[in-house]
Amino acid sequence: MASSRAKRVIAVTLDAESGRLLDIAARERGVSRAEFIRRQLWRGLEQFREHPKPRSAGVIKTALPERRTEVELFRDLER
Repeated sequence: MASSRAKRVIAVTLDAESGRLLDIAARERGVSRAEFIRRQLWRGLEQFREHPKPRSAGVIKTALPERRTEVELFRDLER
């Protein structure tokens, strides 16, 4: 993850039940509570990371036909 970057200390206050569940989850994964929190936070923050947009999906090789209305698309099903 971010082991080579400078680290910041952030304090988080948990209620008793959240602390208990944190202990269980970290123990089950064999990591410290801090490491468990870092991993889960990283997963949550990943959605805010900038990802380059692909130039092309690469699946369309020909031009798409003109758009049609639902009536035109499903006309054959009515017969």
